[in-house]
Amino acid sequence: MFHKIQIKLSFICCLSTTLIVLIIILCCLNVSEKNMYDQEKTLFFLKTNTISSDLSLLESININWYMRNFTIDKNILYIEVNGSPATLSSLILSEKDFTLISKIKNFVKNKEIDKNLVYNASDITQKSFEFASDNHKFFVMHAKSYKNEQEITYIYLYNIDNFYYNVKKQRILFLGIWCFSILILYLFSYIFTANALKPVIQNDEKQRHFIAFASHELRSPLAVFKTGLSVLKNKPDSQKTDRIFSLMETEMFRMERLIQDLLCLTKLENTKLSFYFETVSLAELLRSIYEKYIVIAKRRNLTLSLSISANCNYDCLCDRQRMEQAIVILLDNALSYTPPGQNITLNIFCSHKKYYIQVIDTGIGISNSDKEKIFDKFYQVNSSRNHKEHFGLGLSIAREICYKHGGKISVSDTKGGGSTFTIKLPIRQ
Repeated sequence: MFHKIQIKLSFICCLSTTLIVLIIILCCLNVSEKNMYDQEKTLFFLKTNTISSDLSLLESININWYMRNFTIDKNILYIEVNGSPATLSSLILSEKDFTLISKIKNFVKNKEIDKNLVYNASDITQKSFEFASDNHKFFVMHAKSYKNEQEITYIYLYNIDNFYYNVKKQRILFLGIWCFSILILYLFSYIFTANALKPVIQNDEKQRHFIAFASHELRSPLAVFKTGLSVLKNKPDSQKTDRIFSLMETEMFRMERLIQDLLCLTKLENTKLSFYFETVSLAELLRSIYEKYIVIAKRRNLTLSLSISANCNYDCLCDRQRMEQAIVILLDNALSYTPPGQNITLNIFCSHKKYYIQVIDTGIGISNSDKEKIFDKFYQVNSSRNHKEHFGLGLSIAREICYKHGGKISVSDTKGGGSTFTIKLPIRQ
């Protein structure tokens, strides 16, 4: 399912990005072509201005001057004097050139370009336009002037085939760049969407695991209820009744605890659980917890000790009940997973504007791979699954409580073996 979503998202991301890239390329292409076109036109006008100036100033024109302005199969200069071709034009221009000049004259006549020109005895009147013929394109200058009572007309054709060739080559280049960018952008989109979907996939896997584990934990007490009720209904026996009721009561307690933990964790994650912040002495809170659990520790043949550093004021702005709940979760885990004859220590100190509350045990320890997962919902280390009173929710609840207080919770190895859970809380002035 997520693979199909990734492909669709990659396609959408790639399509939108390539469209943006295409718009940018088209804008750049348009600017580039306009600049190239303007450069060609500037060269064309510089050339025609020189021709117009020379025709006005020179007493006579020679073949060297004419050939500077004429290029075979490229630029063409045609001159008329009083309506007849000039001698140099008749000698130099080919029949093909005259055919092209004739087309331009007809074009000027049909388009009435000539009528829009105003001729003055001392001025040159000119009109420029673009003209195409036989797969060739030109800038054309059509000009008239009067000199020594003679009407001089010239038509200058500036070939721009090379310009259009460069434009075509540039468009193909930009098209190739755009096509290549599609491939690169799709690969980028695929990797990007894979990273974007990773948290969603992880949450989906956690949710599936959550549902499977919750179903398993709820199915067990329901099976006990169902079996017990069936026995009581079909074979009433006073000796078995007490045992059945005891089992049902135990399983009911487990189910109630599981549901309470789930509700508590859900409210914490959705910020629906209210917190009452007040100034609490963390040292006194730790002493209270120690006094409650010292008897339980002795029953399990464990040594529980309390260590409070004397160099700090432990008045902290927190929710006493929730903070006690978080510490008790850590202590309860230590009592459950520490073998008899070992030690558990409650420790508190302050450093670098933080309070540090530690639950240190010398028990079985936790592997590095499990350290990254034990705060996930329903995660349990394999060796601890025989403890039916634990569901793998306690550490998730403790972590959320610490986050709500602006703190953090972490786990490390105890020197000599075991685990050390540390709660870090900020010291608020």
